[in-house]
Amino acid sequence: MKVYNGSLGITLTDTYTTDAFFSSFNLQQAKLFDGVRCDSGDPLTFADKAVRFYEQMRIDPTSKTIVFSDSLDVLRVKEIKSYVRNRIHDTYGIGTFFSNDVGAKPLNIVIKLSHVKADSREGGYLEAIKLSDASGKHTGDIGEIAIAKQTLGIK
Repeated sequence: MKVYNGSLGITLTDTYTTDAFFSSFNLQQAKLFDGVRCDSGDPLTFADKAVRFYEQMRIDPTSKTIVFSDSLDVLRVKEIKSYVRNRIHDTYGIGTFFSNDVGAKPLNIVIKLSHVKADSREGGYLEAIKLSDASGKHTGDIGEIAIAKQTLGIK
């Protein structure tokens, strides 16, 4: 917030699962960020959670944006748009099919952070983890994932 002076744009919600994100996303952050990004899990369920979250924070959901971006094609966008029904501003990132519209089977690969440089006193790198909303898509050390899930109350 200090670096960007309130011009924060869209926040990714599924680093430690969407439920954990919404349980810690406070009113100040919800007002400052323009919206959220749905990058894994069921987009219809996500839309309901986001709308409900903003309503509970007494923020008009139509003043916020959801960027849907997980494995989208035109038919899936139509389905999501129909479901959202202007309850919140919706926009779409169709990366794979935007750049691969020639009928070739997409590789469906994503580059994810795997390690971060440790404090200079310690040297080396620390392994990063990600707890996805999509079943089986957690990444990182299994032990660290278990600790994070226990800490966040995720089953």
